[in-house]
Amino acid sequence: MLVGICTSMYAQKYQRYVPAKDMYMFGICFSALDSTVYFTDIKQVQNTSVERGSGFLYARNSYSGQLQKYFKSVSGGNVTAVTCYNQKRSKLEKKYSKMRQKYQKKNFVVKYTHDFAYNPVTYTESEEVNLPAEEVKGKPEPPKGAPKGPRPGGKGGH
Repeated sequence: MLVGICTSMYAQKYQRYVPAKDMYMFGICFSALDSTVYFTDIKQVQNTSVERGSGFLYARNSYSGQLQKYFKSVSGGNVTAVTCYNQKRSKLEKKYSKMRQKYQKKNFVVKYTHDFAYNPVTYTESEEVNLPAEEVKGKPEPPKGAPKGPRPGGKGGH
């Protein structure tokens, strides 16, 4: 039983993603051919996964892809979509305000869409990729007999 508890605690400590959390998000869409920028409302998205340590949102590109597909179905044009997120709504509201002001100063037409909502993408352990032992350890060792340190003449390493 003790081994099971220790194994469970070890696995939780070294999981790549922390358990699902609620996140606040908004999106921005724009086209290189148009001077209009679209902002979505700030929405709370439940059960999102965040990478341990860095705080990066799991499947960030998937959220932007959802927004891009939505605008393509509504407007028919190709747009670039960006998704901004944070666990704290107040911090995200500050970013929202800064982004909106940035585009308004550059004379873009800022429009808002209220119909879009993100669908949560949650990490599951079955998606974890097992890397070979060499990749997990980091940088491979140089072959035996290879020179170590800078090259003659002082330019670069091996």
